[in-house]
This record gives sequence, C-alpha cells and structure tokens, in this order.
Amino acid sequence: MRRPNKVIRGLGYVHDDMTLAMDHNVLSCVWEMHRTQPEAVHLCAVLEQLYIRFCFQKTKSFKESDSTQNDFLSVLLHVIDRVPAKKGEESLQQLLRVVSSAEGSKPVSPEARAMWMETEKCLREQRDRIDNLDVDQSAKDELHLAIPPGKDEEDVGPPLDKGVYEMIISKQKGFHEGQTVERRNELKSRIVNLGQFCLIAHNNLQQPHGHYSDLEVHFRRMFNNIKYSVADMMKQLTDQEDLTED
Repeated sequence: MRRPNKVIRGLGYVHDDMTLAMDHNVLSCVWEMHRTQPEAVHLCAVLEQLYIRFCFQKTKSFKESDSTQNDFLSVLLHVIDRVPAKKGEESLQQLLRVVSSAEGSKPVSPEARAMWMETEKCLREQRDRIDNLDVDQSAKDELHLAIPPGKDEEDVGPPLDKGVYEMIISKQKGFHEGQTVERRNELKSRIVNLGQFCLIAHNNLQQPHGHYSDLEVHFRRMFNNIKYSVADMMKQLTDQEDLTED
C-alpha cells in the first residue's frame, strides 16, 4: 500500500476499503489546506471540540457575542498560530489567564484553563495518532506541529506569542507605534494566514449535509474581523509620509 493511503487510514479519514470515514466537508477542508498540512490535520482534530463548545445547543446570541468570538479565536490560534513567545514577554497563556502572570497580578481563570487543556488534549491525541502511523518517521514529521503540545494533561505547552490575539480582539487600527517594521510584517503575515484558514474552513464546512455546518457563523465572523484588520494594517504599512518632500 502506498504511504498516503496508510496515512489517511491511520488518521481515521477513510475505512479499510478507502470509503470515507469522516464528514466529506471536513476532508475537503483538510485537502484544500494541504500547503499547511500539520495545522490542517490538527485543526481537523479539534473540530468536534469547536462544535460542542460553540455550536451544540447554543443560542444565536451566544454565537454572535464578542466573548464567544474571542474564545473561538483563542482555540484557533492555539492550533494554527504556534509561534513561541519571546523570552521575558507575556505569553498567550498568561494573557488568557491559563497560567498566572509572572508577577502574579493575573490569577488563573478556571474556565480559560479548562478550554485550553481541552485543546491540548486533542493536540496530544493527534500527535500520538501520528506517531503510531505505519510509515517512515519522515512522513510523520511532515504531519507534526513545529511546536509540539504539552507532554501530559498538566502541561499547558510551550509559551506562545500573544500578538495576533491581542491585535484582533482589541480591534486596534493598525500597529502600535513602538512595533518595529519586522514585527509589523510578521503579525500581518500571521493574521493573513489565519484568515486563509478561516476562509477555507467556512467555504467547506457550510456546504449542505455537513455535521459541522453550524461552525460556519464563527468562521465567517472571524474572517470578516481579520479582513478589516488586514486593511488597517496595510494602510499603515504602505501609507507612509514621503520623506523626500520638502
């Protein structure tokens, strides 16, 4: 059997006879995200968590609230935007109060920690599933996240950068004055990348007869927020004062 067949069987995407074992819309979503394979495979692994937490028996007002959108964003970034926090800077886990701040000014939020650890559990299980695939290690490495999840159920994982979360939830118009051009371009690229994931997820999951079609509203609202954020950033990056003028 060819390696790709072993992979998609081992991940639970197809049965032994190669018929689909998972929602068609989910698998088409993973396929369209093939350029970012590790994140696609792990986003697929947390879809059930996203559905239960943000859609199942939830009211319209809950789905459309800003706090729900912020929580949804935190889970997406936990999976997709795994950039290490710089030493000495507040991490995403600290900002979300998954762990206490360095000086102890922000206590842990039990709700935030529970949601974070739920996602960590999904990521660890997917990591173990990949490790157990009957393929070469090089093939497994292509599927693993660059920054792995925590080692056990008490480990919150490596400190992650908070920049993208902070920009989107604050709805700030562009960048802070103190941010370097390098940092601005980095954040812009990461936010654009997140927007691409949301666009593909929305377009696939909202198709008829899909188990996760109710997630459409969250991915749509997130994409719209990102679209306006990118427009503000690009205006700030390109609309600079002409220093050659007298």
